[in-house]
Amino acid sequence: MDEENQGKVEKLDEALYSRTRYHDPLGKRSPVRQEESPEVREKWQSPELNELLTHEREAPQINPMMKKFFAFALFFFLATIIVAGVIFLGGSNFISSKNVDIEILGPANVSAGETLELGVTVKNGNNTDLELANLSVQYPTGAREAADTSKSITFTKKELGVIKAGDEAAENVRMVLIGTVGEVKEIKFSVEYKVKGSNATFYKDKVYEVSIGSAPMTLKVLSPASITSGDTFTTKVTLKLGSAETLKNVMLRAEYPYGYSVSSASPAAAYENNVWSLGDFSPGTEKTVEIKGRLVGENQDERTFRFYAGVSDNGSITPNFKSVLVATLETVAIERPSIALVASFNGEVSQTYVAPAGKEISSSVRYQNNLPEKLVNPRLEVVFSGVALDKASVRPQQGGFYDSGKNSIVWNILNSAGGSELLPGQAGTVNFSFSSLPENTLPSGSREITLKMSLGGTPPGGQAISVTESSFVKIASQVTLASRVLYSTGPFNNSGPIPPKVETKTTYTVVWNAGNTRNDVTDAKVTAKLGPGVTWLASHSVLSEPISYDSGSNTVTWDLGNLSAGSGFSTSGREVAFQVALTPSLSQLGTAPTLVTGAVFSGRETDSGNVISVVNQPLTTRMPYDPTFIQGDDIVVKK
Repeated sequence: MDEENQGKVEKLDEALYSRTRYHDPLGKRSPVRQEESPEVREKWQSPELNELLTHEREAPQINPMMKKFFAFALFFFLATIIVAGVIFLGGSNFISSKNVDIEILGPANVSAGETLELGVTVKNGNNTDLELANLSVQYPTGAREAADTSKSITFTKKELGVIKAGDEAAENVRMVLIGTVGEVKEIKFSVEYKVKGSNATFYKDKVYEVSIGSAPMTLKVLSPASITSGDTFTTKVTLKLGSAETLKNVMLRAEYPYGYSVSSASPAAAYENNVWSLGDFSPGTEKTVEIKGRLVGENQDERTFRFYAGVSDNGSITPNFKSVLVATLETVAIERPSIALVASFNGEVSQTYVAPAGKEISSSVRYQNNLPEKLVNPRLEVVFSGVALDKASVRPQQGGFYDSGKNSIVWNILNSAGGSELLPGQAGTVNFSFSSLPENTLPSGSREITLKMSLGGTPPGGQAISVTESSFVKIASQVTLASRVLYSTGPFNNSGPIPPKVETKTTYTVVWNAGNTRNDVTDAKVTAKLGPGVTWLASHSVLSEPISYDSGSNTVTWDLGNLSAGSGFSTSGREVAFQVALTPSLSQLGTAPTLVTGAVFSGRETDSGNVISVVNQPLTTRMPYDPTFIQGDDIVVKK
């Protein structure tokens, strides 16, 4: 390539890499063209720079129109705040519940059972009408209708309609309050309403308190201050109405102490020998209930009876009526009898014992001299009565003599040295056995044997004394229903404190056993109710035995169906067990609460078609069949 035709790049490349040709690049350098500097302005400083240099800010120029706009916005904002505050605090331009008031005019206290009348005024302080206004009243426990005190009342609602702006509506509310003296009752009044143009419902509430100043009736209890253990005594309970209003469905409930059993009552109790329905009380009415019973206990023990008077809940007969008017306590002291006599049958201490027909009954009588001096020539006698007794079956022990003509066994008591005397504090036991006639030879309607026991003697230098006790043996009908309560044994694992504690749950096992001596029974079933504070645990031990619980009626039902002849005698009996839980209330403190009550067997004999019914005794927390049970384990104690 000619040198003339070479480009600058090729020439530079040849100059750099040629071994022979080298040109000094400095020789061809061109001088740098000098640029003319622009003229600098004299006024180069800006207001911001001047501000930085002088540390002073120059006020910017503001348009006058912006000043006017800002002033108007500030004024409008302040005016809005003032108007909103007046509306919010004054409530004069909007609907507010603060402008609705409920005024109640009435007494601060009222006598229980008397009519309470309250004047209720609803005031509308708004500048708008209240539409569809209603007045609701929520009544306290124990409230009754003034026109019919047998009916409970809990809630009423009255339509007030439209209450115009600045106007008011008035209503009278009448009721009868039932409660104990000093109890405070709360009555809640509510007004609900709507306003025009809104679907919202507004409310205004007010609570009115009134206290019970006095009880309408008096409750007096008369009983001996002290009794001898085992003796029968009478308790009289008198109720008198002192108010001017008629009181309907008056109820009386008694709570008995441990060791007390009712023999009879007049009038008869409506529920379990401790609840009476006494009907209506007009002004001045007075009624008395007499209760006869036996109280067993140790020397110098004190037992307390509790009595409650009130009205039933809507006419129902329940042991736990809530409307109590007055309550009282009565304490009885126990003294030891001069001579103690206690009979037992087949190991069970009971005044009334149920036994199957024709079966031997092993019996004993335990005696003790509680006198401070000895008895000379003590003599113990047991006299039988009742055509159901099989005289040939009587077998005395310990040297007793049975006189079949008099139907009596006699023992002459001797001391340890062989003397005919009973020393102070000395005790002993005599044994004997007997049975009833067989089922097929028992006279119709005669199924009871009475045992009258007496022990007499003469203190040195004194007059002869004698103590008598009676026991009864009832011969079971062809159907038997046995029941027992267990804790440590049985098909269920029970839990909870023993003895039971207030407001603490304890579980128990209840066992029923049904037997039948002769003739098949059809449509057989057992029904019972659970006691107060007792709940069903929905379990049973034998799946083939249908047992159920109805919470509505508080009823346990064992549907046996057919009960064949010989069940429980020639063959094993029908048996079922279920578990219940007891949570004692403070009102049950010191008592042995009932677990199951009113147990009744019913069925129909297939041959004759006769209806068969067997009533069982109530089951309490007392568990004589439980091997771990000791005296006092059935009594409710404090938590």
